[in-house]
Amino acid sequence: MSRRHWPVMLPLVVLATLLLLAACEDPVDEGIQSVVLERGAYVRIENRQDPVQLLDTTTLAVMNTGSFSLEIRAAGDTLPAGIVELPTLFMIGNDQVGKLGVYRVPPDSSRIRVFFNSRLVGSFSIPGCDWNDPDRFTQIVVTYDGADVRVYGNGNFLGSLSDAVGLGIGDSDALIGADWNTPDDTADLDQFWYGAIDEVRLWTRVLPEDEMEFRYKNPKNLTRNYSADGLVPLLGLWRFNEEPVDGQTVPDRSGKGNDAVIYPGTGSYHFVKEGA
Repeated sequence: MSRRHWPVMLPLVVLATLLLLAACEDPVDEGIQSVVLERGAYVRIENRQDPVQLLDTTTLAVMNTGSFSLEIRAAGDTLPAGIVELPTLFMIGNDQVGKLGVYRVPPDSSRIRVFFNSRLVGSFSIPGCDWNDPDRFTQIVVTYDGADVRVYGNGNFLGSLSDAVGLGIGDSDALIGADWNTPDDTADLDQFWYGAIDEVRLWTRVLPEDEMEFRYKNPKNLTRNYSADGLVPLLGLWRFNEEPVDGQTVPDRSGKGNDAVIYPGTGSYHFVKEGA
């Protein structure tokens, strides 16, 4: 081959090499991964249990009857000046009938506070957590086995509380990103979350302690070992990884029908690519 052909052939070789390398790389995920709640936006999950009917085990009311696990992945943000209340990650129930609540504790940027039946389980600092960093996602798991409440953060055991009474939430709806001031009155909410909610999972079983580190390090894996019936152990799965068709409804991917609804409240919300 004569040298005068090199300038033509060389770009073709380079182009072919680049195309080959591109084909070998993992595809870039451009999809939505989480929802950011700002200045009063929140998510509500209706407890569909009819108080005068037998227990419907597909509803949130089944949390009153036995074991469960709550799994959350979220990121915070710098709080507005003057905020001293506890921003809410998740809560259900109220101070009259019983309550499960997970809250950020300002001004500490790594701490959460967990309540069970309105009793304080503990105030815990999570290794690797920084609620002031909107790009750093933290995993929290709360389990209850009928006797003990256990709390984990980023794969680490944080603490526990003995409570053999069981959770008593009545027929309360659940909230992500806000707290009931008056039970089930959306006109009277407070303790709003500032930051992203990546994924919330509610299980009707206790997640094993030896899975916590795996779950933290592999956020896209729903579970290490699927049951024979797939997602049956899940009571609710809210991924926030697709923008709702109607702008508000977040489908429950567990198949139990516990869809969530996002409300702007006094603030706003938007979907972002950051998250798992």
